[in-house]
Amino acid sequence: MIAARRAATLAFGAAFAAASALAQTPAGKSYKALTASYDRSAENDADLAALVKQTRAAVEAKDAQALADLISAKFVALDCAANPLKPCAPGKAKAVGAKNARPIDRLRLAFCCEGKPSPDMPVESQNETMFAILAANLAAGGLSANPDAKGEYCSPALPRIDRKRAAAAAKASGVEPENLRVASAVIPLRAKPAAESEAISRLDAGDIAPVVTDLTSNIPSGWNAIALPDGGIGFTDALGLDELTPGAICFGKDKGRWKIVATIQRGG
Repeated sequence: MIAARRAATLAFGAAFAAASALAQTPAGKSYKALTASYDRSAENDADLAALVKQTRAAVEAKDAQALADLISAKFVALDCAANPLKPCAPGKAKAVGAKNARPIDRLRLAFCCEGKPSPDMPVESQNETMFAILAANLAAGGLSANPDAKGEYCSPALPRIDRKRAAAAAKASGVEPENLRVASAVIPLRAKPAAESEAISRLDAGDIAPVVTDLTSNIPSGWNAIALPDGGIGFTDALGLDELTPGAICFGKDKGRWKIVATIQRGG
């Protein structure tokens, strides 16, 4: 009986401490709300659509030769920063892989082995890794222009943001730029991390949301704390907070024909 009471007391104390921590969380500074945009002007290009379809078919069939035939000789495997304030394009980010290697080899080794030959990993396993990542990129949805590389269109769609305003929002919210997210749907934000709590704001599709990770230990699993433009905090357990800097496969024209011209990985 004593043990049960003690356990109940401890549980109450933990809940009270968490609630107190949330209640005492100081409001952040206000910032100007911003929205991401997507240049989808090439989605109706029949030749590009045909290339994307061929790429998807080669990936689904795990046909390395068919995929190789779709890659530009100028292909670049990019290792871009996860920081959305930094540009991601050839000449602006790190390229991995030997320049004299075949494009398909640069692509495969970039995904499996940081661009370097890996004798201990069979080519079949390297291909499995490559196809799995490409399949995820193609399945993520959408196709849009790379805001940092003129003429390139990438899958998944890459958001275009005002980097100066994004930097200001991150600073005012007390978060790293890597913790900025973009809403892919309407997301209600609640006063407390509880389904029955009142909605105090919302994110519309395209809105940029600073995720306040300092509060993670004080809120239930599955909930996110979002810094609001007025300096307050809203909570959500909804899906649809996407990264501003996803990995991607990019297409562009080489000698007048659409080809796979780049892949993007993050973390560099």
